Amino acid sequence: MLWGCTKQADVTPANSNPITGNPTTGNPASSPTDTTKKLSLDDSLHMVAFVIYGQKVLTSVSGKTLILAYDENVNLFVLADGYKKTSAVHLKEDLKKTSLGAFDFTTLNQEGQINFNFFDDNLNNVKFKSISDTTIRGIKVVKINVHRLLTFSKIYGSNQLATDQQNLLLGKTDDLLTFSSYTYYNQKNYPVTSAVAYLQYVK
Repeated sequence: MLWGCTKQADVTPANSNPITGNPTTGNPASSPTDTTKKLSLDDSLHMVAFVIYGQKVLTSVSGKTLILAYDENVNLFVLADGYKKTSAVHLKEDLKKTSLGAFDFTTLNQEGQINFNFFDDNLNNVKFKSISDTTIRGIKVVKINVHRLLTFSKIYGSNQLATDQQNLLLGKTDDLLTFSSYTYYNQKNYPVTSAVAYLQYVK
Protein backbone atom coordinates (compact mmCIF):
# COMPACT_ATOMS: atom_id res chain seq x y z
CA MET A 1 0.00 0.00 0.00
CA LEU A 2 2.53 2.60 1.13
CA TRP A 3 4.78 2.12 -1.86
CA GLY A 4 5.56 5.76 -2.48
CA CYS A 5 5.47 5.11 -6.23
CA THR A 6 3.12 5.59 -9.12
CA LYS A 7 2.62 4.52 -12.69
CA GLN A 8 0.64 6.46 -15.26
CA ALA A 9 -2.93 5.11 -15.54
CA ASP A 10 -1.95 2.29 -13.22
CA VAL A 11 -1.12 2.41 -9.51
CA THR A 12 -1.96 5.56 -7.57
CA PRO A 13 -0.25 5.89 -4.18
CA ALA A 14 -2.69 5.15 -1.39
CA ASN A 15 -1.79 8.29 0.56
CA SER A 16 -3.19 10.52 -2.19
CA ASN A 17 -6.81 11.62 -2.41
CA PRO A 18 -9.14 8.82 -3.55
CA ILE A 19 -10.03 9.03 -7.23
CA THR A 20 -13.39 7.86 -8.46
CA GLY A 21 -13.26 5.64 -11.51
CA ASN A 22 -15.32 7.84 -13.80
CA PRO A 23 -15.87 6.34 -17.26
CA THR A 24 -16.29 9.81 -18.76
CA THR A 25 -12.82 10.92 -17.68
CA GLY A 26 -11.03 7.59 -17.71
CA ASN A 27 -9.76 8.14 -14.18
CA PRO A 28 -9.15 4.98 -12.18
CA ALA A 29 -10.19 4.50 -8.59
CA SER A 30 -7.46 4.25 -5.99
CA SER A 31 -7.32 2.90 -2.45
CA PRO A 32 -7.58 5.38 0.41
CA THR A 33 -5.47 4.92 3.52
CA ASP A 34 -6.79 5.28 7.05
CA THR A 35 -4.35 7.82 8.51
CA THR A 36 -5.97 7.71 11.98
CA LYS A 37 -4.37 4.35 12.76
CA LYS A 38 -0.68 3.50 12.62
CA LEU A 39 0.16 0.50 10.49
CA SER A 40 2.91 -1.96 11.21
CA LEU A 41 5.40 -2.84 8.49
CA ASP A 42 3.79 -6.28 8.31
CA ASP A 43 0.36 -4.69 7.77
CA SER A 44 1.60 -2.38 5.02
CA LEU A 45 3.31 -5.25 3.21
CA HIS A 46 0.06 -7.20 3.05
CA MET A 47 -2.42 -4.44 2.20
CA VAL A 48 -4.06 -4.31 -1.22
CA ALA A 49 -4.07 -1.38 -3.64
CA PHE A 50 -6.78 -1.00 -6.27
CA VAL A 51 -6.89 0.25 -9.83
CA ILE A 52 -10.49 0.28 -11.03
CA TYR A 53 -11.88 2.10 -14.05
CA GLY A 54 -15.55 2.65 -14.82
CA GLN A 55 -17.38 -0.68 -14.76
CA LYS A 56 -19.56 -1.45 -17.78
CA VAL A 57 -23.03 -2.97 -17.54
CA LEU A 58 -24.54 -4.06 -20.85
CA THR A 59 -28.34 -3.69 -20.79
CA SER A 60 -30.84 -5.54 -22.99
CA VAL A 61 -34.52 -6.50 -22.99
CA SER A 62 -35.84 -9.91 -24.00
CA GLY A 63 -39.61 -10.06 -23.95
CA LYS A 64 -40.58 -8.87 -20.46
CA THR A 65 -37.12 -9.50 -18.96
CA LEU A 66 -34.51 -6.83 -18.38
CA ILE A 67 -30.99 -8.29 -18.51
CA LEU A 68 -27.93 -6.52 -17.10
CA ALA A 69 -24.58 -8.11 -17.93
CA TYR A 70 -22.01 -6.63 -15.56
CA ASP A 71 -18.46 -7.03 -16.84
CA GLU A 72 -16.45 -6.83 -13.62
CA ASN A 73 -12.83 -5.87 -14.30
CA VAL A 74 -10.72 -5.04 -11.25
CA ASN A 75 -6.95 -4.81 -10.73
CA LEU A 76 -5.47 -5.52 -7.31
CA PHE A 77 -1.84 -4.99 -6.37
CA VAL A 78 0.10 -6.48 -3.44
CA LEU A 79 3.77 -5.97 -2.69
CA ALA A 80 5.66 -9.08 -3.80
CA ASP A 81 7.28 -9.58 -0.39
CA GLY A 82 3.87 -9.54 1.26
CA TYR A 83 2.23 -11.75 -1.36
CA LYS A 84 4.78 -14.51 -0.67
CA LYS A 85 3.31 -14.72 2.81
CA THR A 86 -0.35 -14.52 1.83
CA SER A 87 -2.71 -17.49 1.93
CA ALA A 88 -5.72 -15.75 0.41
CA VAL A 89 -6.80 -12.44 -1.12
CA HIS A 90 -10.46 -11.47 -0.62
CA LEU A 91 -12.46 -9.14 -2.85
CA LYS A 92 -15.96 -7.92 -1.99
CA GLU A 93 -18.44 -5.73 -3.88
CA ASP A 94 -21.21 -3.77 -2.15
CA LEU A 95 -23.96 -4.28 -4.72
CA LYS A 96 -26.77 -3.33 -2.32
CA LYS A 97 -26.01 0.39 -2.61
CA THR A 98 -26.27 0.34 -6.42
CA SER A 99 -29.16 -0.12 -8.83
CA LEU A 100 -27.91 -3.67 -9.37
CA GLY A 101 -28.90 -4.49 -5.80
CA ALA A 102 -32.57 -4.65 -6.83
CA PHE A 103 -31.93 -7.54 -9.24
CA ASP A 104 -31.17 -11.24 -8.88
CA PHE A 105 -27.96 -12.41 -10.56
CA THR A 106 -26.12 -15.50 -11.72
CA THR A 107 -22.43 -16.18 -12.17
CA LEU A 108 -20.12 -19.15 -12.72
CA ASN A 109 -18.12 -20.71 -9.90
CA GLN A 110 -14.69 -22.37 -10.01
CA GLU A 111 -16.19 -25.62 -11.34
CA GLY A 112 -18.17 -23.88 -14.09
CA GLN A 113 -21.47 -24.32 -12.25
CA ILE A 114 -24.06 -21.53 -12.12
CA ASN A 115 -24.41 -19.77 -8.76
CA PHE A 116 -27.56 -17.80 -7.91
CA ASN A 117 -27.13 -14.54 -5.97
CA PHE A 118 -23.72 -15.64 -4.69
CA PHE A 119 -20.07 -15.38 -5.63
CA ASP A 120 -17.05 -16.37 -3.59
CA ASP A 121 -15.01 -13.43 -2.26
CA ASN A 122 -11.95 -15.68 -1.71
CA LEU A 123 -9.99 -15.25 -4.94
CA ASN A 124 -8.42 -18.69 -4.44
CA ASN A 125 -11.82 -20.02 -5.52
CA VAL A 126 -12.32 -17.64 -8.45
CA LYS A 127 -11.50 -19.05 -11.87
CA PHE A 128 -11.73 -15.81 -13.80
CA LYS A 129 -8.54 -14.07 -12.72
CA SER A 130 -4.92 -13.72 -13.75
CA ILE A 131 -1.87 -13.25 -11.53
CA SER A 132 1.34 -11.71 -12.79
CA ASP A 133 4.58 -10.25 -11.46
CA THR A 134 5.50 -6.71 -12.36
CA THR A 135 7.85 -3.96 -11.27
CA ILE A 136 6.79 -0.38 -10.59
CA ARG A 137 9.67 2.07 -10.23
CA GLY A 138 11.96 -0.71 -9.12
CA ILE A 139 9.51 -2.17 -6.60
CA LYS A 140 8.32 -5.74 -7.16
CA VAL A 141 4.56 -6.16 -6.95
CA VAL A 142 2.01 -8.83 -7.81
CA LYS A 143 -0.92 -7.84 -9.99
CA ILE A 144 -4.21 -9.73 -9.71
CA ASN A 145 -6.76 -9.01 -12.41
CA VAL A 146 -10.28 -10.22 -11.66
CA HIS A 147 -12.43 -10.28 -14.78
CA ARG A 148 -15.76 -12.06 -14.49
CA LEU A 149 -19.34 -11.74 -15.70
CA LEU A 150 -22.31 -11.27 -13.39
CA THR A 151 -25.68 -11.45 -15.15
CA PHE A 152 -28.55 -9.62 -13.43
CA SER A 153 -32.16 -9.97 -14.54
CA LYS A 154 -35.73 -9.11 -13.60
CA ILE A 155 -39.11 -9.95 -15.15
CA TYR A 156 -41.55 -7.05 -15.52
CA GLY A 157 -45.25 -6.96 -16.32
CA SER A 158 -44.68 -6.06 -19.95
CA ASN A 159 -41.97 -5.42 -22.52
CA GLN A 160 -42.62 -1.69 -22.22
CA LEU A 161 -42.07 -1.69 -18.44
CA ALA A 162 -38.79 -3.55 -18.89
CA THR A 163 -37.72 -1.10 -21.60
CA ASP A 164 -38.68 1.89 -19.44
CA GLN A 165 -36.47 0.58 -16.62
CA GLN A 166 -33.65 0.00 -19.09
CA ASN A 167 -33.89 3.62 -20.25
CA LEU A 168 -33.80 4.84 -16.63
CA LEU A 169 -30.58 2.95 -16.04
CA LEU A 170 -29.05 4.21 -19.29
CA GLY A 171 -29.58 7.74 -17.99
CA LYS A 172 -27.86 7.14 -14.65
CA THR A 173 -24.47 8.78 -14.15
CA ASP A 174 -24.10 8.57 -10.37
CA ASP A 175 -24.26 4.86 -9.61
CA LEU A 176 -21.18 4.03 -7.52
CA LEU A 177 -19.99 0.52 -6.66
CA THR A 178 -17.74 0.11 -3.61
CA PHE A 179 -15.04 -2.57 -3.58
CA SER A 180 -13.10 -3.76 -0.55
CA SER A 181 -10.22 -6.18 -0.21
CA TYR A 182 -8.00 -7.75 2.42
CA THR A 183 -5.41 -10.53 2.62
CA TYR A 184 -5.17 -13.45 5.03
CA TYR A 185 -2.10 -15.22 6.36
CA ASN A 186 -1.22 -17.27 9.43
CA GLN A 187 -4.64 -16.86 11.13
CA LYS A 188 -4.66 -13.09 10.59
CA ASN A 189 -6.91 -10.90 8.46
CA TYR A 190 -4.92 -7.85 7.38
CA PRO A 191 -6.43 -4.31 7.20
CA VAL A 192 -9.16 -3.75 4.65
CA THR A 193 -8.74 -1.23 1.83
CA SER A 194 -11.52 0.04 -0.38
CA ALA A 195 -12.19 1.93 -3.60
CA VAL A 196 -15.20 3.03 -5.65
CA ALA A 197 -15.98 3.06 -9.36
CA TYR A 198 -18.85 4.33 -11.47
CA LEU A 199 -21.21 1.85 -13.09
CA GLN A 200 -21.68 2.73 -16.74
CA TYR A 201 -24.92 1.34 -18.21
CA VAL A 202 -24.73 0.86 -21.97
CA LYS A 203 -26.95 -0.56 -24.69
